[in-house]
Amino acid sequence: MGRKGKAAKALASLLLFVIGLYAAPKAAAAFKNVQGGMEAPAFRLKDAAGNEVSLDAFRKEKAVLVVFWATWSGRSLAELKDVQKLLAEMEAKGLKAVAVNVEHEHMTDEDLRAIKDKVGELKLTYPVVFDSGLETFRSYGVVAVPSTAILGEGGVVRSAVNGYPTFVLAEIREQVEVLLGIRKPETAVAAKADTAHKPTRQALLNYNLGRRLYASGMADKAEPKLKTAVGADPNWAAPHVLLGDIYLAKARKDPKKAEEAKKEFEAAIAADKGNVVARTGLARVYWNAGAAADAEKEVGEALSISGSYPPALMLKAAVLARKGNLPEADNLIRSALELSGRDPEAHALAGRVYEEAGELQKAAGMYRKAWQLIGE
Repeated sequence: MGRKGKAAKALASLLLFVIGLYAAPKAAAAFKNVQGGMEAPAFRLKDAAGNEVSLDAFRKEKAVLVVFWATWSGRSLAELKDVQKLLAEMEAKGLKAVAVNVEHEHMTDEDLRAIKDKVGELKLTYPVVFDSGLETFRSYGVVAVPSTAILGEGGVVRSAVNGYPTFVLAEIREQVEVLLGIRKPETAVAAKADTAHKPTRQALLNYNLGRRLYASGMADKAEPKLKTAVGADPNWAAPHVLLGDIYLAKARKDPKKAEEAKKEFEAAIAADKGNVVARTGLARVYWNAGAAADAEKEVGEALSISGSYPPALMLKAAVLARKGNLPEADNLIRSALELSGRDPEAHALAGRVYEEAGELQKAAGMYRKAWQLIGE
């Protein structure tokens, strides 16, 4: 096997490891723990002046944008500017916004100054709060930065987006106009918003408990709660996705669990054909089983739903690497890094890619960054 073949094999193997770290159950492309129809997790965070901002204060508003952002994310800054423009147009009609900074888990005085300077430079008039400790970040399960939740009355999530690709602004605008009553409800975006599945109370309660147990490392205790959620609302994708992820993890020791994972991801897709996480989960099942063609097909479907979902980008990169297409695999990894710039494993992966490509200076820089992030 030549150098190129060895590099492809090494990169594919490494990607498999990182995919397992990246991939996490979630029901919307932007968040692990939040999907349309659910009430957004509440938070109380402080702004630059030390004033407390509570999401509960916005519950009666018709349309609220909650943007998770960081100064290190260029797409974040572009979105903050556009949200300011939307407010200038529609704040008088009821639009509200809150920007949640997720710069670092441990904020320094220098970080705070940089954030305040950026807010002043952008001339933002809406609340900008600091998520010190990243508790709200984890509560929502933010996968990529920036990520945005669009809330309707009652704090209910109507939709969510991540990465802020160029076309998203038009979608956000349309969604906001529908929620504010500016756009007619028979439009396509309105139909999408109004038909967002709203889980039953019993399903939601059991799902949230199961999710918390899973996050605490108690997958075995989470499983019965999630099965109860499925029984209470079979047409809700979220518990199926989380069960699929649990079974896929168990399949490492018990290969028979892979079939159960496949069934759960398929059930999630049947409930929500546009669920990018379920599509990616099914692709992971196929990939682990050696069915590369099926994996490529499913990850292609996932990326057609959300071209900026990092786990799907990583899996697609793994497919390309196995084919020996290292340059394109590298491009996809770069895209994933742009959206998950604070993940040390992502930088370690990028370092390995550059090392295999002979770009040792770049590799050293990525390894150094990964080490710094681990130490923060």
